[in-house]
Amino acid sequence: MPFASVNLTYVLHCLPGRMSEKLAAVDHLRPLMDKRAVLFGATILGRGIAPNGAARALLNLYNAKGVFNNREDDFASLSDGLRQRFAQVEIETQGCVALFRAA
Repeated sequence: MPFASVNLTYVLHCLPGRMSEKLAAVDHLRPLMDKRAVLFGATILGRGIAPNGAARALLNLYNAKGVFNNREDDFASLSDGLRQRFAQVEIETQGCVALFRAA
């Protein structure tokens, strides 16, 4: 049975590689999704954001430890990658986080 929704909240910024490589995960999920399915989630961006001191320290620590791999992740690469894969894409930022919905 295909899935009606797929949630990728706080997953992408932990995956290795550039955003174009990370979105390969979506390519693997697509065959499991219903034709009307919605992909949604959130990811912490590493570029094009203005983190406060505490957030910057946390981003640096988690990237140094290998928990995050998001130094090059930005809004445009996420948005472009989703738009290449889905007809309908909604994406916005809240602080350092990109929230997205695609169908």
